[in-house]
Amino acid sequence: MNLKEILDYRETEKLFKSLSATCGLDVALFDTDGKEVFSVRSENCICNFIRADECGRKIAYSGAKAAELKSAYIYETPCGLIMCISPVAPEGKTLAYIACGPARLWDNDEYFRNEFYSKCRDMGFNAEQAGFAPENVKQVSCNYLTGLAGMLAVTVEYMAKETGRYLKRKDELGRMATEQLKMQAELRLKEARTGYRKYPIELEKELIAYVQLGDKVRARAIINNFLGEIFAYACGDLDIIKAKLFEFTAFLSRAAVEAGAPLNTLADTIKKSVTLLAENVDYVSICTTAVEIMNDFLDTVYENRKRRAASEHLSKAVKIINERYYEELTLESLASKVFVSAYYLSHLFRDEMDITFTDYLNKVRVDRAKEFLSEGCGVAEAAEKTGFNDPAYFMKIFKRYVGITPAKYKKAVTGFSGGSF
Repeated sequence: MNLKEILDYRETEKLFKSLSATCGLDVALFDTDGKEVFSVRSENCICNFIRADECGRKIAYSGAKAAELKSAYIYETPCGLIMCISPVAPEGKTLAYIACGPARLWDNDEYFRNEFYSKCRDMGFNAEQAGFAPENVKQVSCNYLTGLAGMLAVTVEYMAKETGRYLKRKDELGRMATEQLKMQAELRLKEARTGYRKYPIELEKELIAYVQLGDKVRARAIINNFLGEIFAYACGDLDIIKAKLFEFTAFLSRAAVEAGAPLNTLADTIKKSVTLLAENVDYVSICTTAVEIMNDFLDTVYENRKRRAASEHLSKAVKIINERYYEELTLESLASKVFVSAYYLSHLFRDEMDITFTDYLNKVRVDRAKEFLSEGCGVAEAAEKTGFNDPAYFMKIFKRYVGITPAKYKKAVTGFSGGSF
């Protein structure tokens, strides 16, 4: 993994300068082999004069010990000075080391001077002849160095967390790319249907319902479906991708406000969405920004969802359907479970989700059936698992919502028919 891809060197250098100014010592970043990446050093630092392989080996060894201890580690340098080092280890994987120093713990007496000059000569540098004065090396106490090691550990932990967030976003982009590949086959099937819409209103209502239920997993799944359709539809055309993503953020704004988020809390996220239209934005930046925007919208809605409570009865009904779709559910049986009349529950589905109870139940079942089919289940097995006791009825409903039969769908996504329906 390339460190430059996950660490902003400019911001890291600012952090190093602040740390150096605070502790009065030099700060440097090393890779796991002990090679220096960059540093913030004073002109008279001994490290500017000695570049021995032994120093690199010592840094690599001490950094590994710090990673093993999961804490800052204090060690003696080959020239007899003291350094403290800490690992940069996002998600437990050590990528680099940060070191502070060198410093000296001892008084600048004759014994120390002679030992220091002797060790420098052993590494090929005559410090005494070069006029390097050991008193220029900052003297610190044991307590100071221990405190510095703790501060270094906290600083590195912060950097590791920031790096971890980057890696998490990168993994999310990878998962999104995988979803795009899966969506491409399904998109071709959908576009063959008459009246196909890129932003179906029922999904918008369903997204709001999931947010209000606190079901982030399904809310993100719906968003990923939208994003997959956008990228597949654009076929790599950045202008189309940017336009569709901008349109999608407008859709999310409406959904967020309807879910109870005040418009003023969405201002920063909406401003961020405008950057998608910039001419110099590349594909990776578009993907990263898109994921950030989607997460911002969800987080904002969840933070403010209590401002406007969803219908408790409808929320319970939707939750039951999504958890027990395979059971024999009727409007009457579901209404009794949420303690309302069937007539009232029917109106809740129509008024708040713009869909009938039957259509919503069928849609959930078909979505689950698609998952089972893509995992290799046979058509009859998928029908049984999703509550369709009549295979012929399953084929009819599936074709109504997807546009093709279950067998053709399975063949399209897996390459294997596995049935005759």
